[in-house]
Amino acid sequence: MRTLVAAFEPFDGRTRNRAERAARRLAEDVEVVTLPTEFARLPAAIGALLARDPDVLLLVGESRRARGLEVERFAVNLADARIPDNAGARPRGVPLDPEGPPARQVRCDVDALVRAIVRAGVPAHASAHAGTFCCNAALYHALAPAGVLGRSSPIVAFIHVPARRSRMRAKLAARGLRAALDALAAPSDKGLGQGG
Repeated sequence: MRTLVAAFEPFDGRTRNRAERAARRLAEDVEVVTLPTEFARLPAAIGALLARDPDVLLLVGESRRARGLEVERFAVNLADARIPDNAGARPRGVPLDPEGPPARQVRCDVDALVRAIVRAGVPAHASAHAGTFCCNAALYHALAPAGVLGRSSPIVAFIHVPARRSRMRAKLAARGLRAALDALAAPSDKGLGQGG
């Protein structure tokens, strides 16, 4: 089973992104790539990942509000940036895809994924949607129907890690990400890829 993990580069003038730090602590059997924190570059970056035909694509971002891992249920068709992205863009109230649906739902069992993470001893909960910044944009593009990009549909999940080290250290976050990956990659009769 081909698994890809994509985490965001630092943004907002910072030199580190806790999502990328946690993802880089995963075992060597997991390929981790860095996503640009730029609205304009995200569609191509996600398209390039999907063109590699992964079975599982786990996107990882950071959230200042998160107190544990947050597993996202939806991506909304909206870019509404509180801060500029790394290219200085700050879209307000702009659809990500003018012809796309208002929201796209992940096609894995989010609640079961949360339970798998919690069983690993990591605080986690489900979150309604991935916000309106680049995390949400990446998830929305990754959930595009298979026919749009001429590829098969992988199992896609998005997990936010706390941006504050005081709320969760990278090692603990990585343990939760590993539990999520193991659950997503389990055989289909036990895995999470058929939920909704």
